[in-house]
Amino acid sequence: MKSLFTGILVLLSASVNVALSQGTSDLASNAAPVDVQAPLLPFYRDVKTSRGYKYHYYFSAAAAGKPTLLLVHGFPSLSVDWYRQIAYFKKKGYGLVVPDGLGYGGTDKPEEAKVYVHSLLAKDLVDILDHEKVANVLAIGHDWGATTASSLANLHADRFLGFGFLAVGYQAPNTNLTYEQILESNAKLLGYENFGYWKFFSSPDADRIIRGHLQSFWDVIWAKHPSIWRFSFSPTGAFQSFLESDSRTPRASYFKELEPIYNKVFGQNGFKAAVNFYTIQTNGDDQEDDKNVPLENYTIKKPVFFGAATQDLIAVSSIQIAVTKQFCLNSTIQEFNASHWVHHELPDEVNTALDKWIRTVVA
Repeated sequence: MKSLFTGILVLLSASVNVALSQGTSDLASNAAPVDVQAPLLPFYRDVKTSRGYKYHYYFSAAAAGKPTLLLVHGFPSLSVDWYRQIAYFKKKGYGLVVPDGLGYGGTDKPEEAKVYVHSLLAKDLVDILDHEKVANVLAIGHDWGATTASSLANLHADRFLGFGFLAVGYQAPNTNLTYEQILESNAKLLGYENFGYWKFFSSPDADRIIRGHLQSFWDVIWAKHPSIWRFSFSPTGAFQSFLESDSRTPRASYFKELEPIYNKVFGQNGFKAAVNFYTIQTNGDDQEDDKNVPLENYTIKKPVFFGAATQDLIAVSSIQIAVTKQFCLNSTIQEFNASHWVHHELPDEVNTALDKWIRTVVA
């Protein structure tokens, strides 16, 4: 049963008016953002996986005696989302493989939903590692990247030294709960719908609506106030209404460096492929895919790190922690007083905690 953000999912903002009352000066900073992408560009490579899809990824070889980190982003992100981690771990000699996920950035963008099931995405990532001939790898995922990292743990555990999860914990396979059952059960448990927005992201109009109201979209995704997700994002219909009314709310300051990159890339590519993360949840493709995982592989024996975000109102930290502890026999749990974007909000703390954990794994 898929525990978590999309998993035993059953276990699983300030309002717009309050946000707007603070004035529009908080919506964007006048200071020019630092170009965080330029230093990374010379290190990108392309490879075609065994499925025939081209992946675009950042690569930096490990120094002698150091492991390689596979960093897996979620929605709506890109490989550059990890720039704070790349800078930190590269300086320490760690190898890095950081792909644009299927449907994102410079990687291919097929529109058929079923090609995005996480077992197939996991195999794509193993293909990249095999192509680079890297050993001693730890996979670290955030958001839906944590789901893919969970599939790596379920199906390719022997290829990795350990697994890290940020904001979203380990997710065991869910073979029988429908989206509607998950939505109803979580609403009873939490007192509010935390996955209502999945229906909008899975709709045929999602790409058109998001692209037509892109700045309002980024406002909520990168909201300064985490509580806005409860009122203007997670309930069924709330996010679509927010976008179509061109509502605004202040953004978190840590998005400033990524904003011009994301405006350009997603403005050009759109979200039609990227939202398939949600389509496979609402149409049952992911549940069918999970039936291929042997029951004995639900429990993870390799070392696991989970960085919980205590202000995340969708991937509720207490639930994420409980499930990770239940299925991961050798887990290290650290709580961070941060929102869903914990690796941006508290990069120094997250990087230090990951580094400490990694050193215990490879000792």
